[in-house]
Formats: sequence, C-alpha cells, structure tokens
Amino acid sequence: MVTRPPSLKEIETFWQAFEKNFSPPATYQLLGAQLLAFDPHQKSLTARFTATSKMLNPAGNIQGGLLAAFMDDTMGPLGVIMGAGRYFPATTDLHSQYFRPAKPGVFECEARITSMTKTICATSANLYNVREEGARGRLVASAIQTAMLVPFAR
Repeated sequence: MVTRPPSLKEIETFWQAFEKNFSPPATYQLLGAQLLAFDPHQKSLTARFTATSKMLNPAGNIQGGLLAAFMDDTMGPLGVIMGAGRYFPATTDLHSQYFRPAKPGVFECEARITSMTKTICATSANLYNVREEGARGRLVASAIQTAMLVPFAR
C-alpha cells in the first residue's frame, strides 16, 4: 500500500481519467447530478444537481436530507479525486445547516478539502440555487464532513 500522499501530477492524471470514464452511481442518477469542475490547487469540486417535485417534503420544499445528499455527493468524490483514486472516503460525520427553503430546480454545490491526512479527510460544502439564466443564486445550505480514508481494494 502506498503511504505517501499523491503528487499534484498524480491527482491531475487521475482527474482526467476519472472525468473521462466516470460512470455515475445510482445516487447520481437519482439526484440528477453532474460533475462540473475540479480545481486541484484550490482542492475544490463543483457539481450540479436537479431537484424534482418527487423530492418535496409535506411543506412543499426539497427535503433537507436530500440537500445534505447533494453536498455529500460532492464532498465524497472530491476525497476520491484528491486521493488520486487510492481511497474511498467513508463518512464518519456530516453536519449541515439550512438557510432557506429550497424549491424544485437546479442547484450547484462547491466542496473544498479543509484537511487531509493519511487516514482522515475533512471537507466543507456550500449549496446554491441556480437562477434561470444559469447564474449561481443564493446560498441554500452548507455542510462540513469528516471521512475516514479507506484504501480501495484493487
């Protein structure tokens, strides 16, 4: 097992292959997810999600757990990419805050690595609604997450 952190070149090489060959898991299909951008220098990943009327709670807003899933499904892949595919980030805790009701539509999530060691990855995420003209709108929710880095079985 490799114990040194991946180099920037290894991360960039992995991202290129990941982006080209990424087969969206079932959750990405359920959440209408799409990876938009990765910045290895900022240690950030941006994804887009489409919330439908099937995701509403009884109050007519997108259920908060699904908003948390949007953020989780941005922070998790970021850990995989920044680990150059060596690790699977298994969430140990996820703290979310909600700032306004969310209606069906498009959302953009930006996640960042705040700390990454050999065994732990800490990330944060901000979730924004997207206005009709495609511009990022208002902050809807944010989250912080800690994940244990589990080596991928080869």
